[in-house]
Amino acid sequence: MHMPALREDLRGLWLLVIWDLNRMKSRTLFVVMRVSWFALQVSLFGLALSAMVRFRAIAGTNLDYYHFYLFGIYTSMLFSISVSKAYDIAEEFEEGTIEYLLSLPFPRRVLALGRSIGGGVASFLFTLPMFAFIVYLLGSYDPVALTVSMISALAFSIGVVGFVLTVVLSLKSSDSTDIAFGLLDAILVRLSTVFYPALVLSKIAPYYYAALVNPLSHMSDLLRTIFFFEEFKAIAVANPDLMAAYVFGLAVGLSTLAVLVVEKAVEGGGWK
Repeated sequence: MHMPALREDLRGLWLLVIWDLNRMKSRTLFVVMRVSWFALQVSLFGLALSAMVRFRAIAGTNLDYYHFYLFGIYTSMLFSISVSKAYDIAEEFEEGTIEYLLSLPFPRRVLALGRSIGGGVASFLFTLPMFAFIVYLLGSYDPVALTVSMISALAFSIGVVGFVLTVVLSLKSSDSTDIAFGLLDAILVRLSTVFYPALVLSKIAPYYYAALVNPLSHMSDLLRTIFFFEEFKAIAVANPDLMAAYVFGLAVGLSTLAVLVVEKAVEGGGWK
């Protein structure tokens, strides 16, 4: 690719990321409400749950359910916020905003990649106060762990938004989008290790194998082992290197899929 063309693509990518970030500003009150509810959830319900749940006798190691719960609830929140981009994108199609974006001098691949990255960055920033509150509760300020976990969370969010973009373009209906992602959110969160370790789920084979391939399981267990490796290495769905490869592979694969679908779907108005 020639340098001027590459420079224009990068400029277009940057503008699309800014587009998504600017749209997040209009949701400031919503962000404050969700962060406040999250703080209440982890400081009240999380402590109550950890007082009722005991893993020690099951896993044979010194586990703290509160540590387990905090990273699980954060992962479910990051996933739900990323999935909520589906409703925004479906609304853009209904309002005709996509026609404005298509009229801009960006290649289709830049449009798809820019929306995936922009939506992922916006969703990650949305949940960043929640992540900071968890770090405060844990009192763990290891700079390496913080950096790796935030990069992993950002990659996860970009991958989910890429998937969202692909599905919305395939469904071409806001009603179908609402139903599909409502179900997907409910099912994937529950068929994962967000709230229960894989060791406990192994008693129910379908549940267990679903959790092993579930991206939420890999993301939540990756965060747990990044901060508390010795505590959670025995109950994670895989070793940290494999889980990190899964998360980053998910981001690259689903963003690439979004590029392919957008290039095909918008050709000749095929997205309508």
